Amino acid sequence: MSKKFISRPDILKEEIMRKSIHISCGIAISILYTICQKNLLVIGLLFSLFIIFSFEFLRFKGLVPVPFLRDKEKKKIGGHAFFMLGASLSILLFDKQIAIASISMLAIGDAASGIAQSVKRGTLVTPEGYKRGIKPPDVILTMFSVSFLVGYFILDSLAMAVIGAIGATIADGVYLKICRVMIDDNLTIPLYSGFLMSLVSLTF
Repeated sequence: MSKKFISRPDILKEEIMRKSIHISCGIAISILYTICQKNLLVIGLLFSLFIIFSFEFLRFKGLVPVPFLRDKEKKKIGGHAFFMLGASLSILLFDKQIAIASISMLAIGDAASGIAQSVKRGTLVTPEGYKRGIKPPDVILTMFSVSFLVGYFILDSLAMAVIGAIGATIADGVYLKICRVMIDDNLTIPLYSGFLMSLVSLTF
């Protein structure tokens, strides 16, 4: 595999712009869920998914550009599509507050992790930006800390915040491959965290 070197300022600038959209979308969905009926929001998200995947189809045909894509996303479905899919599934599967917390961990925790990783490295030596399928310990700690704070702020439960942050951190920090297909963490972060928090909610 040939190495592609990118300066640290360029990496950080691109990541901040990408994650700003990430955070904005996550917060917008969470706010909408607090003021809209679930069924109405699900219909809106399904329509958004249709639009996003339609644009992805057109992008693969070379008909429309999509900004801020990583190199690894240019020949496959972008992370933005999995972000919307993960948020939609969270709303369908989990209780309201848990869904909001898991989406917020995705939006804010993953953004903090991505920016921390961009600050840490001066070059990209693999398409994914880290080796052996696991992110560096300090990036993992950033993801856990921010996800925990987000979860505790929303749920006001120490146990649920800790368990949810653990789920989000595992999804963000460790590769998941199924039949040689890499599963995007924008999908697994809210599902891991939401599932674990749902289990804890049954206990307490």
